[in-house]
Amino acid sequence: MNRNKGFTVIELIFVIIAVGILAAMIIPRLEINGAREAATQMLTHIKYAQHLAMQDDKFVHSENEKFWFKMRWGIAINDTSLQECSVDEPGVKSWKYSIFYDKRGSGNKFSGNLNSKEEVAIDTQKSNKFLSAGWRGIPQSYCNKINTDLNIEKKYGIKSVKFVGSCGKGKMQTINFDELGRPMRVVSVTNNKGAKRPYSRLLKGNCKIVLTDKNNNVASINIEKRSGYAYIN
Repeated sequence: MNRNKGFTVIELIFVIIAVGILAAMIIPRLEINGAREAATQMLTHIKYAQHLAMQDDKFVHSENEKFWFKMRWGIAINDTSLQECSVDEPGVKSWKYSIFYDKRGSGNKFSGNLNSKEEVAIDTQKSNKFLSAGWRGIPQSYCNKINTDLNIEKKYGIKSVKFVGSCGKGKMQTINFDELGRPMRVVSVTNNKGAKRPYSRLLKGNCKIVLTDKNNNVASINIEKRSGYAYIN
């Protein structure tokens, strides 16, 4: 007569201990690295901004615009408090970014900021969304097009973004690209300031965008000066 042998109490205790040890080893590795995840997402969008700049040659499409070079595509990262569409609580800032190009607006001037849906890129993965976490003055009717993934503080816990190297001059945390995909310091600034000539703001050195999350994880996006090649380290 066969008898089915079950686990003894001692064996069960050993199994529980073994599972506990394995869990203690694995769980820390499952901790989300927000800085790395944000950098991976941003890298994709930086490359897309570069692609748009190469495909949308502003010189060709702006024959009557003397300052066509202020209309280059780029990525702008800001730590702002945006009240429109209830993006942020009053007085509370968050890190967010947008992919856009500038064009003449009020007073026939370049503002250096994203101001309309005509300027912002569309998310190729979510065709009903902008590649923007929102901007000042965005109409209520476009609130459902805001892409919350680009609010990297709320999405990934990013608490600091620093531009280091050739792109770290000044307060503007913006990178633009020319028609060859080469990186440039911000080409358009409020009140028609910024670039004075088509290629005067090409980076003379490499650029590094350093992200730090709430757990003090750090990730860096590197952009090479001549080719615009971007990668994470």
